[in-house]
Amino acid sequence: MTEQHKLPMRSGRLEALGDGIFGVAMTILVIELALPQLTGSSMDDFLTAIQKVWKPFMCYSISFIVLGIMWFGHRMMFEYIGKTNRYFIFLGVLFYMVVCLVPFSTRFLAQHTFTWYAILVYGINLSLCNLTLFAQWQYGINRKGLLERELPAEVRREASISFLLSPVVYCVAIGFSFFAPVVSIIIYVITPILYLLPNKLDKYLP
Repeated sequence: MTEQHKLPMRSGRLEALGDGIFGVAMTILVIELALPQLTGSSMDDFLTAIQKVWKPFMCYSISFIVLGIMWFGHRMMFEYIGKTNRYFIFLGVLFYMVVCLVPFSTRFLAQHTFTWYAILVYGINLSLCNLTLFAQWQYGINRKGLLERELPAEVRREASISFLLSPVVYCVAIGFSFFAPVVSIIIYVITPILYLLPNKLDKYLP
């Protein structure tokens, strides 16, 4: 096959699919929140009802922010990778598959918040999200013809650190779950905040 017959395989369709999947997954998170069951109209009744739903709301908040951060990283990836091939698409499908599991693992954690098995499932799910996105990123930036613009060495390094930081931290959280599950939940709460702090990649953003 000559060069003139090769398909360009632009990344727009794959990126659009990702936007839709993130939108659906984040919407499912809030749909699965149960309303507080009030037995009366007093302040005590209200506080009692809130005590029963604070864990699901906390898990929802963590997951929603984490998905938002992943979406941003996914979005920035396509600023550099403008073309695709079948292997890049397959890695993207794997990433979307584990993203779609986040509402499930979030609900599981909400129902069994301080148990090692719920913390384990949630941590593995989020870790797989980061690792599959990292695999897609690494393939895209190292495959000739997929890059759309020059990739600075600093962006390559800092982006890789960002992708791999969470799985390391989640492994620590899973380790604590067997003897101090409260610490695991605190780690899950703190981890998204780390990504909201200023970093070296900010200079490349508008």
